[in-house]
Amino acid sequence: MAKASSKKDVSNDTASGSDKTPSRKKKLLLTAIVLSVIFLAAAILIVISLSFQHKSPKETPNLSADAVVAGVVKKMNYTNLTPISKENISRYYEIPKDDVVDYAMSISGKSGTEIEITCFRFRDGASDQALMKAINEYLSEKTASSRSSSLSSSQNSTPAGQSAVASQYPYVFVAVAPDCDTAVKSFRTVLNDSLKQFASDASSKE
Repeated sequence: MAKASSKKDVSNDTASGSDKTPSRKKKLLLTAIVLSVIFLAAAILIVISLSFQHKSPKETPNLSADAVVAGVVKKMNYTNLTPISKENISRYYEIPKDDVVDYAMSISGKSGTEIEITCFRFRDGASDQALMKAINEYLSEKTASSRSSSLSSSQNSTPAGQSAVASQYPYVFVAVAPDCDTAVKSFRTVLNDSLKQFASDASSKE
């Protein structure tokens, strides 16, 4: 009789152990699912946050390229600058029109050799690689041209070495001028002033 009892105990223990194994697997599976949901939710929130940060009107100036160039020209007290039509700007820069939605340029001096102020505005989410390549190529050609003309002429010109390129989403700004660094500061001031005005207008409507 004792032997029969021990066999029953062993069989009961075995059954109990087999019940625990599925239970542990269920707990592990449930934990994995919960963690996956948490990580997925966190990833979605990060993407949404970055999207708003990238496109929020409170953080992105909403000026046309013409307005940016005009603002810089005014702050720099430049005179006798001539706006270049969009059709003719392509004679200076090879513009990737799939990436650039707006652009403007003003120049002074013969063939724009003294001062050039240019602004490009990107389409949302566009890459700046093609445009930066075009800008570098143009400035390199301008450097070679200005060196050649300086050897054959006494004309006062501004070489592309006195140039500066700056970017502030969604704009890229190019200044060819003796005071190009100051022009870049004016560019940033124009954009920041626009943001301040936007914030002021928004608060006045509330």
